[in-house]
Amino acid sequence: MTVRPVSEHTSEAGRRRVGDPFTNLPGLDGLRGLAVVAVVAFHAGLGRMVGGFLGVSTFFTLSGFLVTGLLVRRSRHSPAIAFRPFWERRARRLLPASLATLAGIVLLFGPFVATAEQRRAMPADVLAALFEVANWHDIASGSSYGALFAAPSPVLHFWSLSIEAQFYVVLPLLVLAAWRFVHRRRTALAAILGGLALLSALEPVVFSMSPDRVYYGTDTRAVELLIGGLLGLAWTHEPIRRRLVIGRGVRVTVPALGALALGLQLWWWWSLPLSTPWLSRGGFTGYAVLSCLVILAAAVPVGPVNAVLRSAPLRWLGVRSFGIYLLHWPVMLAVRQLHPGVAPATSATIAVVISVLGAAVSYRLLEQPVRTGRWPAPGRVLRTSTATVAVMAVATLTLPSGSRHESAGGLVADPATYDRLIEAHRSAASPHSTNPARPDADPVASSTVAVAPVPTMAPFGDSTVLGVGMALARWAMDTGRLTGTRGDFRVGCGIPRFDAIRTTGVKPDDPECRDWPGRWAERIRTDSPDIALIMSAVWSVPDARLPGSDRWSAIGDPHTDEFIRDEYLAAVDVLSSRGALVVLVTWPRFGDWVAGGRSGVLGDQVDGERMSRMNRILTEVAARRPESVRVVDLAGWLGDRSQDRALRPDGVHFSEATFRPIVDEWMGPEIERIWTEWWTRHRPSGRA
Repeated sequence: MTVRPVSEHTSEAGRRRVGDPFTNLPGLDGLRGLAVVAVVAFHAGLGRMVGGFLGVSTFFTLSGFLVTGLLVRRSRHSPAIAFRPFWERRARRLLPASLATLAGIVLLFGPFVATAEQRRAMPADVLAALFEVANWHDIASGSSYGALFAAPSPVLHFWSLSIEAQFYVVLPLLVLAAWRFVHRRRTALAAILGGLALLSALEPVVFSMSPDRVYYGTDTRAVELLIGGLLGLAWTHEPIRRRLVIGRGVRVTVPALGALALGLQLWWWWSLPLSTPWLSRGGFTGYAVLSCLVILAAAVPVGPVNAVLRSAPLRWLGVRSFGIYLLHWPVMLAVRQLHPGVAPATSATIAVVISVLGAAVSYRLLEQPVRTGRWPAPGRVLRTSTATVAVMAVATLTLPSGSRHESAGGLVADPATYDRLIEAHRSAASPHSTNPARPDADPVASSTVAVAPVPTMAPFGDSTVLGVGMALARWAMDTGRLTGTRGDFRVGCGIPRFDAIRTTGVKPDDPECRDWPGRWAERIRTDSPDIALIMSAVWSVPDARLPGSDRWSAIGDPHTDEFIRDEYLAAVDVLSSRGALVVLVTWPRFGDWVAGGRSGVLGDQVDGERMSRMNRILTEVAARRPESVRVVDLAGWLGDRSQDRALRPDGVHFSEATFRPIVDEWMGPEIERIWTEWWTRHRPSGRA
């Protein structure tokens, strides 16, 4: 999203000129302003702007149009491509605001705002953004469950800037290849751009790429830039441009098609979620074609699209859109994290105002002076840029590991940390008794009446069990009323073995998620816990495809409910196979403040009715296995407290610190009560 304004001041005479293809196109500034509004609204998560992420695609195509056209125009009479001037112009336009934003993130966001998770990831994230490979860093690190729910990276939005920067490196080389054909340069370049666009469009289908891979890949998103480049190449050809600008029939057709295309794009911004399957199978290509029609309609000096996009407010936003895009995401995160209790609409409004004002200041005092050549001196741009990047890299690598939020613990705990805690608990436990009596048991009564021993408990499930498990393990160590042992949990993995689930994108079947029966059975055989605690509701409620079906459904559908119930019954049977009590924990609905995540973070799984239905299924499972299953109704006990943002800042996970008071007050004693009642009734042979 790095396209910069083509013009700031226009005249009626200038708008009617045909000779200069890229001077006086105010409608393109307005299109840029409209697109940045869509992206900001999408990230704010307000209203129903669920497709606002497509504004980035608009920027891609507009960028390809302008940069290709400008490069061809400046090189058409030259026997060689002026690489250095081209890259210097790119550096002047893009680096000042980008580097200033990254500096602010390193110097301000890191020390004063970032959570522990953000601080740990920040060096790698910032360096990837600094060296324009953020999109490949996102692909390499994977789209994990923790990344979706934990506080996201403040440079998350740099992925699109990296794609455009990579395009700017490659484009001159493509023009150079075409310029070898001295007499048919334009035809050769069109063939190169068109061929690469076709390959880029077909690649996701041919190689069955995942939606995340398609979304972040330079190779898969290049089609949007290349299609824009083809349009830019055509726009530099004077006969074509003259016909578009002054031809009678075309002057009617282009505005009409552009209006229809813009109308469809606006509808998609409003209604098309990122999880739409066909987007990664040609949808972005089709959207780029619509963007070309809108660009043409904005460029010709007549018609409703041109009239709307030439409006002063949209043009003002468009001229400053690069700064707005850079600032809005880290500012939104900062406002949310520093003031978690503020209503989402208020938080978003504050962030937008700060971002727009900051972008206006940046444009006037930083971007314009550098872009117009006032600083640095001509010929010193690349050296200055290299030195600045080097200083930024060193500053990033020296970020301290501490954080003002670390005392609260991570939102998504590290499984290795839990394992270390359990090992410490085992080492501290008495070596003389594997099943000691409860510390509060009467020794006289214990000699004549069977008293339930202190149980060992193993947690099973997804990432939600980690913070809870840590809090329970600490409580066990402090009170001696429970002994923790290793369980099995996989971040991003639920119990129902769907063929695929759909949140912000389609998550295909993961073999690591499906093999829980074998892993859990082995854990039960190895450790033989007294209690197996299951917390795994979150990944049961998204849209899903059942095995052997190509239809999307969700919990609440009778067939889906039956499938989920059967999967939980199978899990219960595995965990109780050696006599353990299985405890199912109901889960509170997602925090209301993440309801806007439908537009870009969580998808429809935030629907409270889905979680309520999931909790009812858990009680049904317990009713079918009364000898071996009990329910701990965490959701019911919390009630409205589940909407306390201090308990679950991300709206999903409890940390060890936020859950420990709940364990002390209720959950620890509740598990102990359930265990004692169950043990008294169903005392396992050999366990007394």
